[in-house]
Amino acid sequence: MLISDYSRRDCAVNSFQLNNRILFVTVCHVLCPIPKLIVTKANDEEEYGNEWVVEIVGGPQEAKDIARAVGYKYIAPVRGFDNVYIFSKENHRGKRKADSKSTLALCRHKHVLWAEQQRVHKRFKRDHIDAASSALNDVNYSNNVFFNDPFWPQQWNLVSNEIIQKNSRTINGQPISMHVMKAWELGYTGKGVVVTILDPQASYDLNDNDPDPMPKFNELNRHGTRCAGEVVMTPNNSFCGVGIAYNAKIGGVRMLGGKVTDRTEAEALSYNIDHIDIFSASWGPMDDGKTVEGPGRLTQKAILKGIQQGRGGKGVIYVWASGNGGIQDDDCGCDGYMDSIYTLSVSSVTKDGTSPWYAEKCAATLTSTFSNGHHEEQMITTTDIENKCTGTFAGTSASAPMAAAIIALGLDANPSLTWRDVQHITVWTSDPMPLLNINEGWNKNARGLLVNSRFGFGLMDASAFVKLAKTWENVPEQHVCSTVFPTFSKREINDESITVIKFRTDGCEGQKNEINFLEHIHLILDAHYPIRGHLSISITSPEGTKTQLLSVRRRDKSSAGFHHWPFMSVHTWGENPRGIWQLDIEDQVN
Repeated sequence: MLISDYSRRDCAVNSFQLNNRILFVTVCHVLCPIPKLIVTKANDEEEYGNEWVVEIVGGPQEAKDIARAVGYKYIAPVRGFDNVYIFSKENHRGKRKADSKSTLALCRHKHVLWAEQQRVHKRFKRDHIDAASSALNDVNYSNNVFFNDPFWPQQWNLVSNEIIQKNSRTINGQPISMHVMKAWELGYTGKGVVVTILDPQASYDLNDNDPDPMPKFNELNRHGTRCAGEVVMTPNNSFCGVGIAYNAKIGGVRMLGGKVTDRTEAEALSYNIDHIDIFSASWGPMDDGKTVEGPGRLTQKAILKGIQQGRGGKGVIYVWASGNGGIQDDDCGCDGYMDSIYTLSVSSVTKDGTSPWYAEKCAATLTSTFSNGHHEEQMITTTDIENKCTGTFAGTSASAPMAAAIIALGLDANPSLTWRDVQHITVWTSDPMPLLNINEGWNKNARGLLVNSRFGFGLMDASAFVKLAKTWENVPEQHVCSTVFPTFSKREINDESITVIKFRTDGCEGQKNEINFLEHIHLILDAHYPIRGHLSISITSPEGTKTQLLSVRRRDKSSAGFHHWPFMSVHTWGENPRGIWQLDIEDQVN
């Protein structure tokens, strides 16, 4: 695995003339300590609240003394973190802009390691699709009845191809199926596995600060209930349908019903990590084709803690919806939650095996599950608020819980799987064949794996997943090898030229962190350019696999560029990293 360590950085700054516009590129390798004060360039739309998160040496009493000394009010510790506390400002006048002076006053104290004023994050549920209502009755079913639940016949995403008297879902002899029922027939139903939302030991409401995560009954707060239903709808109770992992336990952390900050996200993602096996997240930054945003400092710490300490050291599984910005030419490589090696990114496949119009593409997508397609096509059946059912759940929001549920079946088969084992099994069992001949963009890497920036390694196969999980041996300890890129000379290119940067890595050969088998690669990039959305970035491995790290986003007119942005790819999975890598950067609009 070739990724970068985030604790330090050593940067080589280079500039390139591109179409009479200067592209400044900083390729970073970690070698300098993180400063106590992180200053984020604000814009007119950003909103800051009267809340600071502070890491302090000395315990709660020291934190209270520091708060009093510099004019703050001590509120409470941050849940799930040692020595991290919440402060508010005495006599703070409400304003949207960052209060840098107050933050600096905190940072000057010798016992303060770092401090940040909390900014309100815009986070969006990935289920809202402007489409017509689901056509629930457009498929003819056979007389085979497996469950008495009234919506079971509409669950096209679960039934095997043989049940449907329709050949449109069989492409070139390959059934377009996730083979969920075959996994059930093997005896795996998610028993003993905890996914989030309503289990008493795994539930909390971070908006109302109480242990009851039940949402207010309105149309905006139905999202989590729908996600949960896909996982654990009870079979044969004559109500709604059937969950993929119907014997799993479900819990909930409600965090999208109010203002969301870095602290809110961090507390949610680190909540009860010894009890929860899988977090399913169907939300993220705005999918508008012009946003570049990821997890904050504390949220990154929370995810890392979940990976290192969760599930008794085996690591919590973080499943994430890849986003609905396809119609906006969005690229999920600009979503920092996708670019984390610790999250398992899930995209969508339609009933007919194509990529839906809302799906984004990026090199971080690992796999896909079913969701809706065009406006007249069936959506996903699940539970709804007020004890109701729905057949209109849509988008990648519907895909992530399916993946979480299939992983729950795998943990039922083998509870000893680590978070990396789960990613490996996902790679090796996701099926590209039903999608291969009807979708462009498939490439075979040097390991022989077919991969696509829209689908990852293919459609999840529940039966194959549990079979491999049952006999899987834990992968060895993770190795991290960081490469210091050389200094590049300034050069001029014309309208048809590509900026080419080549660098060599030995994969830390002969060292204790030697890498012979890649999992993820991270390219940590600083780039300054007048119109960020015009840039296209690709990387080619020593074994010849070319990966698109960033595609053109025509709506992104920002001049902000990329600041230490971690583009991530799984497309070279299984390859040897040793040799010359090539980075290509171009303005594909001008």
